[in-house]
Amino acid sequence: MQEHYFPAFLDLRGRSVVVVGGGEVARGKVLGLLPCGAVVRLISPDAHPDLRRLDRRGTIRWEGRPYRPGDLAGAFMAIAATDDPALNEAVYDEAVREKALVNVVDVPDRCQFVYGAVMRRGRLQAAISTGGAAPAHAAALKRDLAAHWGPEQGQLVSAYRRLRPVVQSRIGTVAGRKRFWLDLVRRNPALPLLRARAGRAAVDGMLAGEVDRWAAREGGAPAEARPPQEGEPERAASGGAV
Repeated sequence: MQEHYFPAFLDLRGRSVVVVGGGEVARGKVLGLLPCGAVVRLISPDAHPDLRRLDRRGTIRWEGRPYRPGDLAGAFMAIAATDDPALNEAVYDEAVREKALVNVVDVPDRCQFVYGAVMRRGRLQAAISTGGAAPAHAAALKRDLAAHWGPEQGQLVSAYRRLRPVVQSRIGTVAGRKRFWLDLVRRNPALPLLRARAGRAAVDGMLAGEVDRWAAREGGAPAEARPPQEGEPERAASGGAV
């Protein structure tokens, strides 16, 4: 039976991630972790100039020494990014004992998770994985996807996030909200405005009109709703498209 990784997006805000290794590969891993809010410790006798700069700014904590047992105590995640197989194995063994998620770069059978090729457009993220079998192919597929998704796709996701409380207040049933969202994303009427670089007020007003028309047809009651402010957590909704 073919094995597959479970696809998931992790919340790393405030969580301890230990990266062992200080070269180009470690640099790439660290730069991918920082936008996610991870608290990064780098352990390596030497470090890439970019990693040294991050340490000087206080963005990461670099400990300029070799890895030693106990370095992973309390870590949520560990990444071994060195050229020394024995050292990578030691990091893996300790991570397993500490129950930390672990990734040994380029050694799939020592990875409890693998990195996908990630394409980001604002809040919109797409990750493509081959389960460690062919990362270059995943990267090529990501480039194909990126060619079709412009910045307006990320802006559309943000606009839909602002619209959610309005939909919740105007359309009174879960089934009705689901039908509304499925119809809206099938048509995506805001995309032409976003591609024309219309302002936020114009986009939000047009989408609010879509809700008004749907609510009038479905018998929804009017209500006021404050859009979520930047930085507020996004509330998950049952059923996905509601």
